Amino acid sequence: MANSSKYNSPYLPVPPAEYDQNYFSEVVRALSLFMQSERNPGPARSTTLVLTELPTSPTGLEVGSVWNDSGTLKVVT
Repeated sequence: MANSSKYNSPYLPVPPAEYDQNYFSEVVRALSLFMQSERNPGPARSTTLVLTELPTSPTGLEVGSVWNDSGTLKVVT
């Protein structure tokens, strides 16, 4: 789960009654910033974590990936 203080929903300005190029530009900018922040890795803190369908072999996984070795969670080093 991402750190909720870093990943807030984007601020979207109140739409005008008619099309306004400045409004549309602000919406695109807000969404672009939000998507950029979502793509950047950062710290996570959670009280519960459920991992489903983990790989059962480290073959082909990048360093830092987790996999299930017969019930033991392992990290590719």
